[in-house]
Amino acid sequence: MVGISLDEDPKALQDMVASKGITWPQIRDGGKGNLVKLFNVKGTPTYYVLDRDGEIAAKRIPAEKLSGMIAVLLKK
Repeated sequence: MVGISLDEDPKALQDMVASKGITWPQIRDGGKGNLVKLFNVKGTPTYYVLDRDGEIAAKRIPAEKLSGMIAVLLKK
């Protein structure tokens, strides 16, 4: 998992990561960064699931469906 933050302020991102106990890498891309444009992120959280080949298997999937989608992909 990788998080892409829309935060402009590095301290705001650090505080959020600490308060939520996030353990996966976070990339601070700001609201107009390249990753935000590439993935057409309009807000957070926005979830994308990639398959073993690095292809997008699901876009903007609801959080409650993430585990099931990942489980299916891991079986492939």
